[in-house]
Amino acid sequence: MLMLSQTALVVGATGFIGKFLVAQLLRDRAKVFALCRNINEQEPQLRRWLTQQNINDQELSFIQGDITLPNLGLSPEDWKTLKEVNYLYNASALFKWHLSMQQAKAVNVDGLTNLLHSVNKHCHLERAVHLSGFMLTLDQHLKAAGIFREHIEKTDWPKIYEALGAYEASKIEGHFNWIKQADLLNIPWTVIHPATVIGDEITGEIPASQPITALIQQLRQRKMSALPGTPQHSLPLVSVTMLVNAMVHASEDPETVKQEILVANPQQISLQTLVQIVAQSLQINPPRHFISISFLTWLLKWQWLAKKLDMSPEMLNFIRTEQLDLGTFNRLNQQWKIPPTELKETMQKTVEWVTR
Repeated sequence: MLMLSQTALVVGATGFIGKFLVAQLLRDRAKVFALCRNINEQEPQLRRWLTQQNINDQELSFIQGDITLPNLGLSPEDWKTLKEVNYLYNASALFKWHLSMQQAKAVNVDGLTNLLHSVNKHCHLERAVHLSGFMLTLDQHLKAAGIFREHIEKTDWPKIYEALGAYEASKIEGHFNWIKQADLLNIPWTVIHPATVIGDEITGEIPASQPITALIQQLRQRKMSALPGTPQHSLPLVSVTMLVNAMVHASEDPETVKQEILVANPQQISLQTLVQIVAQSLQINPPRHFISISFLTWLLKWQWLAKKLDMSPEMLNFIRTEQLDLGTFNRLNQQWKIPPTELKETMQKTVEWVTR
């Protein structure tokens, strides 16, 4: 356990990753402010959940606000309350398939500019931690889409949104925007790139909105008759437990200032093995044949078919053959000592949670 001297503002605190992050911060003795859009509903929900986890929530306060509103929608009195905040964690994102470019940008890009500028006006930040995604670490994937890190200002974003889908494109644009704005404001930043997140290592808890839940439901409803890709394809995984541990450790580590860290379990499994684990937990036979991802992407252009299969072409982008470069995380974790996840066991618990 770390003993933190943090007064943290957590954005997205009632989302899946956000609430586990809040729990970890409270365990580590931080003082936490949670920014919520609907405090009357979200505060009792999160406090109830923390009580169920046996976590003391005395050091947790709630502030009603929204990253898309001027000054986050906060009053001068609210900002006085937040004046001691010295750490900012952004775990918020608008996540849905089939978003429009405008919908996705408003939260996942412009919302980040507004968040950093608003907080910087009122607080002295020692670190701003942003949760991004592992696709940002795949340079060949970015280049193929027309995104070049060294010439990011020349990116034709409307074209990227059309090619990758609004959610993924907005997360990519938001990532580069976070770094640009933080540098402009001279805020020490750290970006965490998680792999696809699976459930909690103890309970398996995961919400219905997560991609791994969609995969479990597709198998459960017998909608997956063939595996996307080849035996070499995988869906890189990280447990929410490992992820929030890494976020908190990274926030305190001087080596992670102005660094991007890919966080995934050191040992990965193929998509085929993952599907076999899920099928075994569901007590059904797994699909044995493969279907080309490019062909499946083409098929899913028909909306009625995508709906019938409960799949989105955007989802297929996350199934990869590239080896993840975990060098930075593994090196840092020699000091952090976050234990590796037993993927099979945690996936079984995740399936149990989804089907409970």
